[in-house]
Amino acid sequence: MMKKSMVIMSLNIVLVGLFSAGSQAAENTVEVMLASNLDDARGYCLDIAGGKGIDAPLDKGLQAHTCYHYSGGILEDQGFDETLISKGQFKINYFNVCMSVPSVKKGSAILLSQCNEQDTQKFTLKENGQLVPLADSNLCVTVSSTEQKKGRGGSPVHVMRPLSLQECDTSRVEYQAWTINRLSR
Repeated sequence: MMKKSMVIMSLNIVLVGLFSAGSQAAENTVEVMLASNLDDARGYCLDIAGGKGIDAPLDKGLQAHTCYHYSGGILEDQGFDETLISKGQFKINYFNVCMSVPSVKKGSAILLSQCNEQDTQKFTLKENGQLVPLADSNLCVTVSSTEQKKGRGGSPVHVMRPLSLQECDTSRVEYQAWTINRLSR
């Protein structure tokens, strides 16, 4: 009987630890949001392209998507680990993937891949809001000013815009300045 209660107690400790780690991750989850709302009061957030929530396809990379925070929380496909951002890593914990580029050059798409220490995954959010690869601070994660597509849901309907690395330019600040939005889940 003593052995059984010790096993149950050990299991309870493990479960409490797991739930604490999960809530800690949720507490550190933030949206990476374009500083300008552009054409939508909800604003635009970095988002996994091609799907919503837990079913998001990782192979399509990131896009700027109208933010979901009006729903009361940060969805899985827009939630980044704030504790890693200051270390140069933009990680979506739920999917265990990081923001990356195929190469650090103008025009590169913003993708997702397994987290590693390569230069193609190291970014910094500068004080002026520019989100730049550490390997070239003259390139900014940029929202397309011309391309957009309407989604199939939301009220009003959600809007998506492609992202790419482009030369940082103060005349394009509304498409290149980002901020961290802290919401509790």
